[in-house]
Amino acid sequence: MTSFRNSEDRGMAKWQGFLLSEHTANMEMKKRAPKWHDVMEQEVIYHVLHKVLKNQSVITIQTFKSDGDSPDPYIEGRIIGVDGDEIYVQTVEGVKTVELEMIRYAEERSFQKWYNQ
Repeated sequence: MTSFRNSEDRGMAKWQGFLLSEHTANMEMKKRAPKWHDVMEQEVIYHVLHKVLKNQSVITIQTFKSDGDSPDPYIEGRIIGVDGDEIYVQTVEGVKTVELEMIRYAEERSFQKWYNQ
């Protein structure tokens, strides 16, 4: 039987795995957090929208924001409809309506396998 006095305490070494996973999760969250993109010209935005509709691919949209310093979360999904100056994007949360004039940045995203993310 070993006594407490004879056993070796590893100190913080036993917590390294926990701290590393916390740090990794924090870094991943910061990487996915929205950052301000340069404002695109309307013609370029329309070109991206046309390409996304043609390829039926996923789009990521950043809209203009009137208040606050940080951008709103990206709108990411598939375009399911267009009506006048509005597009309808099917996201994980549901259908989002986006006015064309409110789009500051748009990007076509290719489908990513879960193991490539």
